[in-house]
Amino acid sequence: MADATLVIERTFDATPENVFDAWIDPVQVAKWYGPEGFTNDIHEYCATPGGVYRLTMHSPDGEMHPLKGKFITVERPKKLVFTWQWEGDGGAEMNAETVVTVEFKAMGSKTEMTMTHERLAGEKSKQMHEQGWSSSFTKLEKILA
Repeated sequence: MADATLVIERTFDATPENVFDAWIDPVQVAKWYGPEGFTNDIHEYCATPGGVYRLTMHSPDGEMHPLKGKFITVERPKKLVFTWQWEGDGGAEMNAETVVTVEFKAMGSKTEMTMTHERLAGEKSKQMHEQGWSSSFTKLEKILA
């Protein structure tokens, strides 16, 4: 199956520093990661190059979605690159390691954020992640307001 790449651009009414910090501060991450209605348990979160993270997203119906990864690039407030790997029972394709790159650009008093999620396992995975990320970014927009 061919890898798919997802790109989402959003503009936030906040500085690049504030948007960037929402990605690296585990307290803030717990508030917005995952689709609307989901909650998070942050088990480990070290947002430094080579640092790792582990968290579990909890869906409203009680399903658990464990996730892990490693930070590759942490350049505040411009760029963040990390791996993303589900730890559930979704099979080899859904549990394959993927890469997320987030870039932040000042646009006056706002920030244009571009998130690129690479090496997704085909179109179905891309669509599922697009729904999840889009909903997450709606939550992020609310906490940055």
